[in-house]
Amino acid sequence: MTQTGTPVVPAVILRRTYKASRERVFDAWTKPEIAARFLGPGDVASRQIKMDVREGGAYSILMEPPDGEKLLVRGKYREVRRPERLSMTWSWEEDDPKDEVESLLTLEFNEVDGGTEVVLTHELLGSVESAERHKEGWTQILEQLEPVV
Repeated sequence: MTQTGTPVVPAVILRRTYKASRERVFDAWTKPEIAARFLGPGDVASRQIKMDVREGGAYSILMEPPDGEKLLVRGKYREVRRPERLSMTWSWEEDDPKDEVESLLTLEFNEVDGGTEVVLTHELLGSVESAERHKEGWTQILEQLEPVV
């Protein structure tokens, strides 16, 4: 029997440990002036970061790759528990709003011996290809966070 239908899109789950306190790592994700230093994969710059870090508050991040294209991501905070957890919707602006997919990004900040483990989970992505692209981008971002914290 052949199955048809929408393929299951796996969640992106990444873990990384930093030699920094949970408060410091949490703040990196919630203070625009710090987030601008790492929150763009590779040579993508993050500009015009707005964050209203509270449950129900909104955020937006304008990212600019070297080719000058402008990429806007935005969402709302669903859960804010400093310094333990952040959960937010994540949606890229598309030319046609019908193409926009609202996914869910959750960051957990676990105290470990000598630092903080970040567990990043990005789920409800629109396609397997999107999940693969996000995994690559988040991997780079988590690496870039190291020297910031």
